[in-house]
Amino acid sequence: MDKNELKQEIAKLEESKEILKEKTRLKNEQKKEMSSFYAIAYRLLAKKVGFLFPRLISLQPKLKKSGMPVVYEAYVCGLVLLSMIGGIIGLVVGTVISVLFNMQPPEFGILFPVILGAGLSQGLFAFMSIYPNFNIKSRTTKISVELPYYIGYMATLSASGLGLEGVFKAIAKEESKEEIVKDAKYIGRNLEVLGMDIITAVKDLIERTPPGPYNEMLEGLISTTESGGNLQEYFTATAKVQLEEKKMWLKKMIGSLGVVAEMYTILMIVFPLLAIIMLSIMAIMTPSLAGFDLITLMQLLTFGFVPFFGLIMLVMIDTMVPKR
Repeated sequence: MDKNELKQEIAKLEESKEILKEKTRLKNEQKKEMSSFYAIAYRLLAKKVGFLFPRLISLQPKLKKSGMPVVYEAYVCGLVLLSMIGGIIGLVVGTVISVLFNMQPPEFGILFPVILGAGLSQGLFAFMSIYPNFNIKSRTTKISVELPYYIGYMATLSASGLGLEGVFKAIAKEESKEEIVKDAKYIGRNLEVLGMDIITAVKDLIERTPPGPYNEMLEGLISTTESGGNLQEYFTATAKVQLEEKKMWLKKMIGSLGVVAEMYTILMIVFPLLAIIMLSIMAIMTPSLAGFDLITLMQLLTFGFVPFFGLIMLVMIDTMVPKR
């Protein structure tokens, strides 16, 4: 065996070691990500609640698109276990309340714990059934914020001569928790560990991506790559569209914030001042209004109305303004 062949064999061994390390790392990450609660639930209930798997199958694509690191069967087992725990807690709490307050008639005192336990169990079951939808919405929002900037970054990478696989690998090296970086790492895992080609890896990612511009961009990537198109031109054109949509969205948000500012001025400044002035003038003529003491009404206005609507305004602004 000459030196060149020896070097090739050593290189292959090093590559095999790197792949083995990557597999070990991914397994450890999956163990950390996979909640012990779902793992325990699966071990306890997998055989007993197997009849629910085909009935709740609509949860499976939602779990994929939500990005939750849990297998469908384990999630169903966790859903059932949490409902059972909630039912038991409701039963115990209902019994304690029934005994402490000596509920009458006695029949209601007996039924109350059962009703509370069943209600809490059903409520948790319903909440866990729709919980992936909240994660999908949250993930969609995060991606919509990140997408215009990352497409521009992809265009820069492709202009430097990187292919589609190289673009995703470069993004995967970023030390951040953005959704697009996570997706790039997911593609990198499919390429290096599972041995997929780049087209298959992107198609697999599309199945795990919420519908929207990001999903459409990935589908366009596949079409461009398969047809031999220019990735740089595709990324550049898509980035321009996304930035224009971002500008339109920002203008719309600024307009909405202007409306909220006007509402704040009216509800929090103008109305309280006018109300205090009117009530003060009325107090000269009569001490009460519709059976309520005017001083009490002014106190309610000052310490109740103003803080309450101030809190509502804060919540409205917080929901409208992006967190990132």
